[in-house]
Amino acid sequence: MDVLVIGGGPAGLTAALMLGRARRRVCVIDAGNPRHAVSSGVHNFLTRDGMAPAALRSVSWEQMAAYPSVQRVEGRVRTLVQRPEGWIAIAEDGTSWQARSVLLATGMVDEHPDIPGYTERWGEAIHFCPFCHGWEVRDRPLGLLANGPFALHMAPMLRNWSADVAIFTHGTPAAPALREWAEAQALPLYEAPIARLEGPGRSLQSVHLADGQALSRAALFVHAPQHQVPLVQDLGLACTDEGYVVVDEMQRTSLPGLWAAGDLTTRYQQVVEAAAQGGRAAGGIQMALTAHA
Repeated sequence: MDVLVIGGGPAGLTAALMLGRARRRVCVIDAGNPRHAVSSGVHNFLTRDGMAPAALRSVSWEQMAAYPSVQRVEGRVRTLVQRPEGWIAIAEDGTSWQARSVLLATGMVDEHPDIPGYTERWGEAIHFCPFCHGWEVRDRPLGLLANGPFALHMAPMLRNWSADVAIFTHGTPAAPALREWAEAQALPLYEAPIARLEGPGRSLQSVHLADGQALSRAALFVHAPQHQVPLVQDLGLACTDEGYVVVDEMQRTSLPGLWAAGDLTTRYQQVVEAAAQGGRAAGGIQMALTAHA
């Protein structure tokens, strides 16, 4: 095998497509639970705006059928072992694959707060990116669940989609700079813990605070902490202070023969960005394989 691609989201599938067209033997190992699966649609991707994530993956594999050197395996890789001749990936069921190069496209794991009603609304009424989902809730009452520097960055942007924005710090005292800015902008700031979220189905109608207040909100935007999947954590890769894998201009990691693309390398998490990174990684892998042929 020339290349193992671990993860079948936009980054991994773009890389597999390019490598397949380069006549490389590629195996995409995919657990089938991409991070954006809960979203109603992909946005900011030309010709695919509003397409359901599942449909995007389905069409991708339909088009991949034209390249017989690309195969898909359902599974979850537990361990990656480096050998002089390349890498060995071992799945949870003990199945193993060997390849000269590996692309990590495993995404990130979001750490959600323990708020009743939060989990079921994630991806539908609770979002991390207003560029992806702000249009759908424009001119409606919005909330920002954040504190400190990120809130100062995001709150002004959210006001581009709605004049009615409230900031929630969920029980943490507001950072002084945030409090000062909110007061100057006449933006409501709530420090009480969020007791629960309510609304029919996966929609949001109201945010209930522990002090008894209830505020009408149509959507929340959050700055959720994230961490790498265990597979990536165990590799000991060089990472940024925020925990994202460090890559060079061609998506190489700090370990030879190992590339990374998509959300695990950046907080700027857009489908089109992940796809672009997958393309760059494919180019880097192809050049490396050719150089060592």
